[in-house]
Amino acid sequence: MAFTFGIIDIGSNTIRMNIYSIDRSEFSQVMSTKASAGLVSYIHNHQMNQEGINKLIETLTEFKKMLNVLSVSEFAVFATASLRNVKNLEDILKVVREKTGIEIDLLSGAEEGRLSFNGAIHDLDGSEGLYIDTGGGSTEIVLFYDNQIVSVSSMPIGSLNLYNRYVREIIPTAAEIKTIRKKIKEELLTIEPEQALEVDSLAVTGGSMRTIREILIKLKWIRPDQHTFSPKLLSDLVDYLVENDSRAIKLLLQNKPDRVHTVCTGLLIIEGVAKFANAKVIEVSFSGLREGYLLEKVINTKKQN
Repeated sequence: MAFTFGIIDIGSNTIRMNIYSIDRSEFSQVMSTKASAGLVSYIHNHQMNQEGINKLIETLTEFKKMLNVLSVSEFAVFATASLRNVKNLEDILKVVREKTGIEIDLLSGAEEGRLSFNGAIHDLDGSEGLYIDTGGGSTEIVLFYDNQIVSVSSMPIGSLNLYNRYVREIIPTAAEIKTIRKKIKEELLTIEPEQALEVDSLAVTGGSMRTIREILIKLKWIRPDQHTFSPKLLSDLVDYLVENDSRAIKLLLQNKPDRVHTVCTGLLIIEGVAKFANAKVIEVSFSGLREGYLLEKVINTKKQN
């Protein structure tokens, strides 16, 4: 039986809602919208302030109204690093439930990595390698072989929290880049030993990767139909962006103005993982966590019931 379903993903920087048309095990995205809530900016000493909670409630209320207008009665809401480490989490979940009637499904880092990989696997060309999902507050890393997960790790660094912690302006300086690269390497050295294996392919999903690909196309460094490229292009792009601040900002504003401040840090994370794994090729995936959530927690659950 065909039906429509909404997925609301509460991220550290943006809250995105996708609506899917589902027919048995097949699905297609029919609509996508997002709000730049910037929830991480309302978190101080691991506590989200009242202004941030109000912003979350306001955004979820607007999305719920949109779902009603579109006659989408079934939907799910989940959160990842945006709420995962917040000390007043229970208070937030309670007030959101009271004000909106919405139950937020909080995903662990391991669960996030697994769901993201399972959502992306259909788009990947290779059957083995590393897969990463870069978000604003965390980065999930999956080692896979024969299309099966070997191990999952979650690093507590993302494009937005790295930017907030280390970058003073829009484009990081050479000194800031050195510090960020050091931090990324430190985090990579703390993950599971299996992750240190060399891989040929690094598959990447997330808003940062999609924006980076659009920039590479804009610069004519890759073709519009190209979804794989050499990891060297990542380091070349870092150099290009740092070389001229004004040119870099203009380029970013022309492509993804809402990501102008986080593209460079997202780029550095992907570059760091690629170097760590000695990857020979980068593959861009356009599916990920939301699709994995839909498959496992909606479609498969309905099959079992």
